[in-house]
Amino acid sequence: MNDQFFGKEFRVMLAVLVGVFALSALAFQTPFAGVLTVLCAVAAFVLTWKRVEWGLAFAFAELFGNSHGHLSDLFVGGFALGMRMAVFLGVMAAWLLLVLRRKTALPTGDQRLVAFLPLFAAVALGFTVGFAQNPARLAFADGNGYLYLGYVLPVLSVRWDDVKRRLLLQALAAGAAWMCILTLGLVLVFAHVPREALSGVYTFIRDTRTGELTDMGGIFRIFLQGQFSAVVLFLLLAVPPWIGGRRLPAASVALWATILISLSRSFWTGLLAAAVVMVALLFVTKAFAVKRWAKAVGGQMLSAVGGILVLLIIVLAPLPGLSTGFGSFSGLFGARTTNVGDVAISSRWNLLPEMLAEIKDAPALGKGFGEEVTFKTDDPRARAINPDGTWTTYAFEWGWLDLWLKMGVLGPLAFLSLFAFLARGLWPLLATERKWLGIGFISSLVCLAAINVFTPYLNHPLGLGLLLLVLPFLPERVRIPRPERVPAKASAPAAPPVMAMEAE
Repeated sequence: MNDQFFGKEFRVMLAVLVGVFALSALAFQTPFAGVLTVLCAVAAFVLTWKRVEWGLAFAFAELFGNSHGHLSDLFVGGFALGMRMAVFLGVMAAWLLLVLRRKTALPTGDQRLVAFLPLFAAVALGFTVGFAQNPARLAFADGNGYLYLGYVLPVLSVRWDDVKRRLLLQALAAGAAWMCILTLGLVLVFAHVPREALSGVYTFIRDTRTGELTDMGGIFRIFLQGQFSAVVLFLLLAVPPWIGGRRLPAASVALWATILISLSRSFWTGLLAAAVVMVALLFVTKAFAVKRWAKAVGGQMLSAVGGILVLLIIVLAPLPGLSTGFGSFSGLFGARTTNVGDVAISSRWNLLPEMLAEIKDAPALGKGFGEEVTFKTDDPRARAINPDGTWTTYAFEWGWLDLWLKMGVLGPLAFLSLFAFLARGLWPLLATERKWLGIGFISSLVCLAAINVFTPYLNHPLGLGLLLLVLPFLPERVRIPRPERVPAKASAPAAPPVMAMEAE
């Protein structure tokens, strides 16, 4: 299990993520930010030119190790070309040149590509209606995240073997590890450094849209969108102990601490839905064993306690600048769990009827990317601008309704169809030694779908990236193998059907 996620490639990619973040902080609001962006594009081009899977691993590491893709920007004619977009252009440019030189091929006829066609049609519809009815600037800003789906072509052009697939798992692990390090580092800094000395850190995190830092009565909530990668890695690492595999306690403790301090109810809801599906799949695969399951549950409980202890040690350590006590720490999670009337929830419920009314106006075709909705919000930042709380925006919660509003009914249906296709393609893994990977990925897809109910991740490269990450673990022709009949005179059961992927 260590080799699957935490090998040499993991260490290299983690070091790159740390280095790029440090350089981005140093270059923030200077002309060198544009230089760094160009260098990332060049690195992506060179890696892809050498080996397409290397360029893709670089892109996935950047995706899962950053939130919004704007650690550095290159301004071209007033347009901000972010680091993530620069990496995308570098990878796609190199891949297209390889196709033109016939060193790689277009994945025509691949059933995995066909499964994406309804989603491509929905995105095209969103852009068409959006540019026709809404300001072009808003339509592009709203829908440009879906351009990330272009990676499906280079992903499917690679012939993925075990070594190459492991490279992707290590890219995910590197991104998740960096999110844990950054999250816990911010907890430490904001617990012990005077607030006036942290204005630069706060501005960098806010303006690069890396995350949200919220003072919750002496303790800061550290929410980074990129923590989604920690959620996915958590689910993948949670499965093996249930089926007799090893538990990685240090990684589990760090992931628990990160997920807890995010104080994200959407993450918690997604993990709960994933846990239900995970247990169901364990029963389906006949992996039930009382002693082993009890040990797995106990291990997760110990990891959760360990995560809380890590946060306590960081926050309550006898260092300068301590501004809180144990009471504030314990009340933080209780308030977040039981307070159903806070600003975020009330604003979300105020938005719901307005979104439903907008959807009702054009349920079939939608209103396109850039469509704005006006509603009443209790957010103090919005009320500082409009005292009556009236707020108009094209970016809002209720992710599945967002898809319907922008792309018509085809949007959510296309995503649901794709989710079903991916789950069906992962199903054969449940009959192999890789069942932990099949269960982990299917649970992660369920988690993503549940998170998207309240917080939109399917219109963001982070959510789309998980869908792309799963593809190399599927066969080109997706089917659920039927069990073979045992001949009447056979003295032993027939061999299980050959899977499309070799066992570890």
